[in-house]
Amino acid sequence: MWNLNQQLPVTLISCLLLIACGGGGGGEGGSSTPSGSGSVSSPSGQTLKITDLVIEHDNDLASIYEVDIDVSLPHLAASQVYISICDNGGGGIENIDYEKCMVKSSLNSGYGQYQLRVPNHCDSLIAVVSVMEPDTPALVYTLNHNNQAETTWLIQ
Repeated sequence: MWNLNQQLPVTLISCLLLIACGGGGGGEGGSSTPSGSGSVSSPSGQTLKITDLVIEHDNDLASIYEVDIDVSLPHLAASQVYISICDNGGGGIENIDYEKCMVKSSLNSGYGQYQLRVPNHCDSLIAVVSVMEPDTPALVYTLNHNNQAETTWLIQ
C-alpha cells in the first residue's frame, strides 16, 4: 500500500530535478549551449565576447521593412489583369514559387495599392503582371531593398 506522505517528497524532488536539468535532450543532432555565457563562436572558430560586437547607431535591429506599392497601369483598364508580388530570391520570373507570393490579386481597371511587411532576408521583390489575353507576355517589375525601413514602389 502506498503512503502518500512518503511518495510526495520523492515525486516533487524528481520533478524539480527534471525542470532544473532542462527536461529532455531534444532528439537527434540537438546540442545545448550555456545560456548565460556571453560569448559566441565566430565562423573562424574564435570565441567572441558579447561586448566585442559592434552595432551601428542607426541599426534598430528590425527584422522587417515596409513597402507601400502603388500600381498604375491605366492602359490595361479594359483587360482582366492579375498581379503577383513575390520574393525575388530565385533570380527571375522562371524561379518564382507562386504559392509563397506575398500578394496575389487582380487589378481594378489597371490600378491597385498594397502595403507589405517584408522580412529583411528578402533583398529583392518581383512583381509579375499577367494580362489575360492571348499572346500577351507578362510584365515584370523588380524592387531591390535599399536598407530603408520604409519604401514606396510605383509600378507604372
